[in-house]
Amino acid sequence: MNPLKLRMIAFQVLVFLALAFGTLAWIARPEGALIWLLGMLSLPAAWVGLNLFGAMPKKDSQERRVVLNSLVGAGLLIAGALGACALGSTGVMDESWIVRYAMISNALVLVIIGNGLPKKIETACRSSRSLGLQRLFGWTFVLVGLALVILWLLPLSENLAWIVSGVLYAALAIIVLIGLLRGRTGPSEAL
Repeated sequence: MNPLKLRMIAFQVLVFLALAFGTLAWIARPEGALIWLLGMLSLPAAWVGLNLFGAMPKKDSQERRVVLNSLVGAGLLIAGALGACALGSTGVMDESWIVRYAMISNALVLVIIGNGLPKKIETACRSSRSLGLQRLFGWTFVLVGLALVILWLLPLSENLAWIVSGVLYAALAIIVLIGLLRGRTGPSEAL
């Protein structure tokens, strides 16, 4: 089967799951109706917007694959969030896992971004220093993301997990800041 067709099927399944989980959450907690509705409509609205404004690339193109990959990734995040909210609202799972799901999702996005950073060649990154910075940032994002996934999967108190998450995000920000300063001024002039 055509890989683009598989991506389209995956996107349609995720739209259906988002609608189903959003409806379930709406029934369990009607006071959050606007939030559930926004979540349920975001994926169809993205699809309609891409097609309505002519931003969807033509069939069987590399650009279309990238757009469909992005839609599937967004669909996983949105349908997963609605699923976690629906299951937590109905009592099927502990409500603390709604927050844990969100934090694990954010951490996995860091891992994905970090994995792609060294592979994305920017025109401004032709020097070995710039490529080295891309690798440093990639490794930093991946390691912080993996640490956050492990942290939020462990049965720690939520307060402790938030504190450690803050420390990890602060470390990430410091490493990126130092890397940017060193990339701009050179190793002998930085710090």
